[in-house]
Amino acid sequence: MEGVSDTDQQHPAQPSSQPAGEQPETPARSYPRTFGALIGSMIFLLVLVVPIVLIVQWRGNLEREVSGANETYKADWAEAVRSAQVADLDVVYPRELPSGWYANTDPSYQGGGEPAWTMSFVKGETSYVGLELSSRSAQALAQKNVDTQATKGDEVSIDTELADTWTEWSDSGGDTGYSAEVDGQTLMLWGPKDGDVRDYLALITTEPLK
Repeated sequence: MEGVSDTDQQHPAQPSSQPAGEQPETPARSYPRTFGALIGSMIFLLVLVVPIVLIVQWRGNLEREVSGANETYKADWAEAVRSAQVADLDVVYPRELPSGWYANTDPSYQGGGEPAWTMSFVKGETSYVGLELSSRSAQALAQKNVDTQATKGDEVSIDTELADTWTEWSDSGGDTGYSAEVDGQTLMLWGPKDGDVRDYLALITTEPLK
C-alpha cells in the first residue's frame, strides 16, 4: 500500500486507553521526600526563631535589672509597726536594725483566739532572726520556729528592756531560740547563729515608734 512504510505495517498503532480530554496524573511524591521536607522546614524555623527568643529574653532581663525588679524585697517594717500601734495592738520590735540587716517580709498580726505578732530579718544568704509575740506557750513556739524536736535548755540571764531571764531552745542543726514572758504573752527570738539572736535581744522594745 502506498504511503505506508514497512515500519508502520510491522507495528500498527495501538488504541489509547486514556480517555480523550484527560491529562495523565502527576505521580504523587513519595512519603520519605515529604517527611524530609517537613524536617527541613522545622530546622529552618528553629534556626530563625531561637536567636530571636534569646534576644528578647536578654533584653527583658536587662530591663528588669535596670529597673531594679531583681532586687531582694525589703519590707517597710517601721511603717507596719506604727500602724499596729495606732490600732492598739501588742507588738515588739527592734529599735533599729544592725548594719546590713533588713526585713525580708512584712510584719504580720494574727488575731482571733491565739493572737500573734511576727517579724523576720535577714543579712546575706545565711543569717536571719525571727521574732514572735504570741499567746501560745514557749514550747509551742519553739516547736514551730526552732524545730519540731526543739530541746529546752537552761534559763540564762540576759539584760534586755523587756526581760532579764530567758529560756534557751536549740535543735540538732545548731538553731537557737530564746523565750521569755512579756505582759502575759510569750516572746521568742530565734535564728541559726546565737550571736545574731542576742544582738536583737539587746534591741527589742515596745515603746511607741515615732
